[in-house]
Amino acid sequence: MRHLKRLSAATAVVAATVGATVALASPAPAHRGEGPDRGQSPYTVALFGDMPYGAAGRQEYPRLIQNVNESGIAFSTFDGDLKAGGDGPCTDQLYTQSLEWFNSFQSPVVVTPGDNDWTDCWGRYGAANGGFDPEERLEHERQVFFSTDRSLGQHTMRLERESSEPAYSAYSENARWSAGPVLYVTLNVQGSNDNLPHAGVEGESRPEAEIARQAAEHYAREEADVHWLDESYAMAQRLGKRGVMVIWQGDPDFNNEYKLEPGQYDGFAQIVPALRRDVIAFPGQSVLVHGDSHYFKIDKPLNYDNGQVVMKFTRVETFGAANTQWVQATVDPRDPNLFEFSPRAVPGNVNDR
Repeated sequence: MRHLKRLSAATAVVAATVGATVALASPAPAHRGEGPDRGQSPYTVALFGDMPYGAAGRQEYPRLIQNVNESGIAFSTFDGDLKAGGDGPCTDQLYTQSLEWFNSFQSPVVVTPGDNDWTDCWGRYGAANGGFDPEERLEHERQVFFSTDRSLGQHTMRLERESSEPAYSAYSENARWSAGPVLYVTLNVQGSNDNLPHAGVEGESRPEAEIARQAAEHYAREEADVHWLDESYAMAQRLGKRGVMVIWQGDPDFNNEYKLEPGQYDGFAQIVPALRRDVIAFPGQSVLVHGDSHYFKIDKPLNYDNGQVVMKFTRVETFGAANTQWVQATVDPRDPNLFEFSPRAVPGNVNDR
């Protein structure tokens, strides 16, 4: 979760549709990195993250899982944050319970880490929520969620992981899979400035040596993220894909919409320009799905140098925190606007707490 919030967890909806085509493969496809295939038929994907938060969220989360299971979706993506930052320490039980929840989804679930899962586990939200080495917690998360070439869920699908490349063997959380003419890509891009700390900024109180150690982690992972993103877009173009969907956790603060100081968002100084470059070069449609700020919105925040909107790019920010809801992405190859997004309200999860 972004430590400094400039927006509430309210809901903002900007109507948007995006052109791209998807066709999905069997629940357990034989080819690496391929999702379920439904030919040219329409299908839906569930997008969610930043949950469950607090005791109320833990009561509501099983209802969301049931609602998704009843919705006939092809697969789900979870864009990080297994808990609220101040919702206790990052004990092994957090990941074990989360794995149990992910595996109660009937269709495949692809997960990416969140800052509350690891970068903030040192104690950003107070001593009662700390006591862990962020890099150790990320490695533990890799072992729990990303140790095989399969997704999570009762039915799994095969994924290609960046860790299959010797130079990037640590980054098993970065994955991709093909669903017809669309390539899906997950990246470990985090809130809390993508783990690029600065003394005195957003609760940073660790010694200088630890700040430097975490900054080194950031720069190495950032290089791996840019490599995986660039390689995935090149693959999508080579294979004639018509769409790419990228999923990560951190709110990249497009155009400094939160009016932050540089030390609060300079962790995105490489990945956002890389995304823009790849989006513009790719002839098809692109979508970025992220969480972190808990403000549901759909917009088009990238611009060309002449100030015109990059119409072939759409950002979708999912629900989270007090809103245990999900976003449905519908892909219909027969429609010229082939990506369409809509909020899904879970019965029983809409109330005044």
